[in-house]
Formats: sequence, structure tokens, C-alpha cells
Amino acid sequence: MRILLVPLDDRPVTYTYPQLIMKSARVEPILPPRAMLGSLTRPAQIEELLNFCENTIQKNTPDAVILCLDSLLYGGLITSRRTDEDLKTISERLERIKKWRQLGQSAKPQIKFYAQSSIMRISDNYDNTEEKDYWKTYGRELFEWSGCLHRLAKREKLTPGLLESLERKIPEAIRKDYFDTRLRNFTINQFILRAMDRSKGTPFLDYLVFSQDDSGTWGLNVSEKERLEAECAALKLEERVTAYAGADEVACTLISRALIDYAVQTETATRRPLLSVRFSPKETRSIASRYEGQEIGATVKAQVKACGVDFVLEDNETLGNADKNSGKKAAFTLLVHGPRERQGDHITLPGLPDLSQLDTRAAVDATLAELRDAESDCILADVAYANGGDPLLVEELLKAPDLMAKVKSYAGWNTTGNTMGSALALAVAYWFYRENENHEPSPSAPKLTEHQKQCLFTRFLDDWAYQARVRKKLDGDPSTQRLAEQISPFIKSISQAVSIEPAVRLSFPWRRTFEIEIGFEGS
Repeated sequence: MRILLVPLDDRPVTYTYPQLIMKSARVEPILPPRAMLGSLTRPAQIEELLNFCENTIQKNTPDAVILCLDSLLYGGLITSRRTDEDLKTISERLERIKKWRQLGQSAKPQIKFYAQSSIMRISDNYDNTEEKDYWKTYGRELFEWSGCLHRLAKREKLTPGLLESLERKIPEAIRKDYFDTRLRNFTINQFILRAMDRSKGTPFLDYLVFSQDDSGTWGLNVSEKERLEAECAALKLEERVTAYAGADEVACTLISRALIDYAVQTETATRRPLLSVRFSPKETRSIASRYEGQEIGATVKAQVKACGVDFVLEDNETLGNADKNSGKKAAFTLLVHGPRERQGDHITLPGLPDLSQLDTRAAVDATLAELRDAESDCILADVAYANGGDPLLVEELLKAPDLMAKVKSYAGWNTTGNTMGSALALAVAYWFYRENENHEPSPSAPKLTEHQKQCLFTRFLDDWAYQARVRKKLDGDPSTQRLAEQISPFIKSISQAVSIEPAVRLSFPWRRTFEIEIGFEGS
């Protein structure tokens, strides 16, 4: 199988890690040169990207195409919030992309197209690193103003004078610029959604994700999501279009879906993989998920649905054909390790409480017990904290080889959605590889391949060692020398636990400490 992927930008989580997931499935990844993609300060080379895709679809005949449309329409996720290009220019690019299905089907009739388009975020801070310049002065006021507009639209009562006060603080020109940028992007999302309507002809996509990152409960972004969902329901597109909290992990989620669709279509697999989903502790399901404006359980359900598996929850709620598979052994147990009262956070923002030192002992004990009792391979989604894994859980796990052997996938980075999408993707890649190798799930199932071990190593090193332990010691200084000194002991312990001896390259690709890149010599 060959998959063409156009990532959101050139970051490790969107460019290199999805490739590693595909290699874990023994699938050939096809990506544009990294230099074509957008970065923190540079937009993508849009015309070159469009040409690359057209040539690849026509000549290299991939089996699946995964398009992060922000790159192709705006020049990247961050550029989508900053660019002043007009609706006509962006619409013309969309019209060009809509012709690719016919182009692909002329060479391979069964080719499938998947896409992600983001709902423009609104963050509650004064950080303009990824926003227009005025965010450093009016960011929190714009966030609150946006929430007020949403509340008014829902006929919610506002604190008297609040809206007027915010509009006095934010200059009218800035409010207009922000609103116009949102309206342009939302209009494009409406165009994309309406192009999925079968009554207007063959849709240009088989599956579409509207991703929503960095969100509160109220805001114009939430309002837009609600409007897209309502239009989706009116067009009866719920099986082929979804909107949910996430962004950077969506490419991995769509890789999962493409792998499963291909396995079922080619009869490599007789059915979609079945997941048994368990929350540890049970209270985790109803805890608020930071940066997402919803409960952790809602994020888990949306992510599992989007990746294309069948699942059954603890309360016997099912999705897909899980009810028809009753009595059949689950391919995986998905353990969602989380908080009992509130989700922690390894990042402490000015003016907010420090949630980086939660007492998670009881939750860790419960999760380790679930691992011991699990009768199938396990996916460990670590959401006790945002922006990094639970140190206590990982440290206990690395000391227990018998439990580590059960863990076929782990993630614990950034938001619940980011964690879920990447954790599920590695598990589906393992399942796809196993199905293609004609291995039946059993105690003697095949050992992890080198690429699968590299995925596990990457997530433990990034999510636990770096995000939860090392990052704060760097004090915002992206020094590779200090990074190497601080992270070296963790590399050794993870290598031993995963049974891998990698020659690792570490860097700060965007010259900031928010993310690191973990590369492997010879890969």
C-alpha cells in the first residue's frame, strides 16, 4: 500500500511521526519535500505543493491520499490565521483540488481521498507566536469578546456592560480584521462541506475531518463547529464528515482510517479492529479536558470514531459493528489513564494555578491493575496531564517488563485529542502489519518491528522524558547541548524498556522549547 500525505506543516508531529506510523504498518509513505511545507514563520510553497500532488496522483498511483487542506489552501496551519489572501484566491485552489479524484481514478479506480480542514482557533493568552501581531496586546480580550458573541447568539445572559467594555478595549479595526479572517476561513469550510454532498455529483473526498484546536466552551470557533455540524446533519453526511477537538494528530487519525478501509476493501482483514475502551479511573470520562472545552470522554469517543475502528465502552455503548462482534475478542484494550478530579498541566501560564504536581498514585495503581488484567494487547492513552505524560505512571511502567510487553502503543502529549489520535494510529498500524503478515492475535503474536519500537521510543522520550521532566529545566532556552545533557539518562531507561538501541538525533526544529525532534540515524 502507498499513501500520499500532505501534512499541516513541517513539525515532527505532523511530518516525521506520521511517516514512522506508516512504516510501522509496512506502508510506503509519499510526502512532499519538507522544504515545501510551512513552518512557524514561513508559509508553504503552495503552487509547488499543488503540482507535487497532481504529479504524484497521476504518475505514482497511491492507494490513498490524505490532504491537510490548510497547507494547500493557505500555506499551513499557522498561516491560515495570518494570511490576508482573499476568498477568491483560496476558492480557486479548492476548485483545483476537487479535480484530483477524477485524476486519481483514471489510474487507480479504488483510490480513496481523506482530508482535514481546521476551524480557526482562538487562544486565551497574549502569545502572538502563532497568531497575528495584535494578539500580544488584545489576545485575551478577543477570546472573551468571541465568547460573548457566541453566548449572545445562543441567547445566554451576559454580565451587564461586558460586551461594550471589551469593544472599547479592542480597536474596531482589529475586531473587523479578526472577524473577517474568521469569516473567510469559515466560508471555505462551508464550500468544502457542500462539496461532500452526493446530490451535487461525486464528492471529492471519502472522509473529512474539521479539526478544532485550543478551544474553550464558548467562542466563535465553537459556534462555527456547531453550524458545520448542523449543515452536515441536514446533508446527511454524518458517516463521512466529523468535527472534533484536535489538530496536530489528525494526519495520524486519517492514516488509521485509510489503513482499515484498505484492509477491509482488499479483504486482507475480515472485519475492522474491535476496541474495548476502559477509563482508569472511571471518573476520568467526565473530567473537563483542558484546551478542548468538553469532557475527556467526548474527545475519546470522537477520536475512536474518526479512526475507523469498532469499539465498546465500559457501559456497553457501541459504535460501528461492535454489537455484531459481541463475543469476539477485542484486538486491543484502550486504557485511558487520567485524573479523578481535574486534569493536570505541565505548562503553567501566568495568572493560572500550577497543576504540574498532581497526586496520581491511586490512578496509577488502577491503571497498572487494568494492564495486568487485560486479555488483549493494550493502547495506553495517558491524559492525566495536558502537555506531557504522567511521570509516576511511566516510571512505574518502565520498571515492569511484563506490563511493558502488553503495551503496543503509548501517547501522552499536548491535549487529549493529540494523545488519542497518535496512540490509536500506532495500534492500528500494528494491527494492519499483523493482518498483512497473516498473524493471528495470540500470546505468540509477532514481536514489535524496529519501526514500531521507534514509535514507542519517540512517544515515551518526547511525552514523558522531555515534556514532563526536561522541558521546564531548559527555562525556554532551545539549547541542543543542554537538552542532550538533561535527557541522556531517560534515553537509556526507555531504550532498555523498549528493547531498542537507537542512535538518536535531537533538535529544536522551530527554535523554541515547545517541541523537539527525535530522529534515528539510518532511518
